[in-house]
Amino acid sequence: MDGKKRFLRIDKELIIVFLLVIITGMLYFLVSNQRAFLNFFYLPVLMGAYLYGKQHGTYSAVLSVVMIFTLAYFIPATFEASSTASASSKWADIATWGGFLIITGYAMGLLYEKKETHARELSTTYHGIITMLSLVIDSVDRYTQSHSYRVSKYAAKIAEAAGLDDDDVEDVRIAALLHDLGKIGVSAEILNKIGGLSENEMTEMTSHTTKAAGILEPMGGKVLKILPLILGHHERYDGKGYHALMGDSIPIGAKIIAVADVYDALTTDRPYRKALSPLEGKEEILKGSGTHFDPEIVGYFDQVFSRLEVDEPMLTAS
Repeated sequence: MDGKKRFLRIDKELIIVFLLVIITGMLYFLVSNQRAFLNFFYLPVLMGAYLYGKQHGTYSAVLSVVMIFTLAYFIPATFEASSTASASSKWADIATWGGFLIITGYAMGLLYEKKETHARELSTTYHGIITMLSLVIDSVDRYTQSHSYRVSKYAAKIAEAAGLDDDDVEDVRIAALLHDLGKIGVSAEILNKIGGLSENEMTEMTSHTTKAAGILEPMGGKVLKILPLILGHHERYDGKGYHALMGDSIPIGAKIIAVADVYDALTTDRPYRKALSPLEGKEEILKGSGTHFDPEIVGYFDQVFSRLEVDEPMLTAS
């Protein structure tokens, strides 16, 4: 099935490239200086190479050359530069132009593919670092092992229900994986304390969002997009969260992670209480609508609730 989809995608790409060449060929008949207009065939060739790679760039170049050679053969007067120009000179000019066009299509496509390979390598490295950091987070607090993984799965499903595009859903997923990264800088005594926290302990606990941002910010690049989501995942819709943001001033991704985070915390065992059932956890989220959580996000959570179960990741022994 995947092979069929890939074939259909390639076929669609070829159709787009060939249409660009044909449109250029049609415009060719509307100009008076047709030899000069030959250079416009570089446009579909370059676009095919840049968008789809060297194969499609070469295909569009070959199609352009075949089209021009056909026109030159059947309508000889079209390419006559002057009455004194020889026939061999005309064909040499067209051949030279066609050769450069094919080389350009191939070379541009090759550069595109190298750029894409480099981008994929960077993406693989980026996701590898994210996965490594999420495992480090799980190792900090034995009571919340796999918590970040589950929150990322829940958050991604809610984000999809909210209609976010694929890139934004991925940002939410990654931010959810790393939302507790700052707990690395919080003492184990506070993380695992059964009783209530003192004022100083609460201050240290609430600092974990800014600590996470401090750890991630030097990475730059794509990571900078997810920092507001990590910083804001403990904000409340009514403004009583860590940094007193409220309503629409809280990024939608942060509001999604907040719902996913609390739901998972409610439905897993903690040092200070036993886990609630999924239905009990859902009811608590619904009760928090309009105060702790954005009602719209709670609505999306309710939509996907039946699909929130996730498989646990494989954990290595410590």
